[in-house]
Amino acid sequence: MNSLFVEGKQNTPTVAFSECGVLSISGRSIPEHPIKFYKPLEDWLNNFLTTSPIKVYLKVHLDYLNTHSTECMLSIFKLLETYHIVSKADVSVLWNFDEDDEDMQTLGNDLKSLINIPFKVEEAVN
Repeated sequence: MNSLFVEGKQNTPTVAFSECGVLSISGRSIPEHPIKFYKPLEDWLNNFLTTSPIKVYLKVHLDYLNTHSTECMLSIFKLLETYHIVSKADVSVLWNFDEDDEDMQTLGNDLKSLINIPFKVEEAVN
């Protein structure tokens, strides 16, 4: 299985998904067609999870995401949650937010409350 890398643009985040189980989404997520952007990420993640990784770590550091991107992100979290429950694998999420970005901090905490996997919401360290 190959890693997945998508270079970020003005309206889409940088994505780096490694076959060793370290996944990263960073930047800004306001694509015109969020499902078109996030579907390949979900497909890659689904394929990756069929390899039965023992550890999956997702780091998210976005400065903004719109409502539709939030729904797509929640879908990714739900995939990880299901895998965690079924496999008992070590699955965790780190949601970073920038200093004084209360909106992203609140969103991280809201998303954390919707899923049942280890999920940290922390200010990013530069």
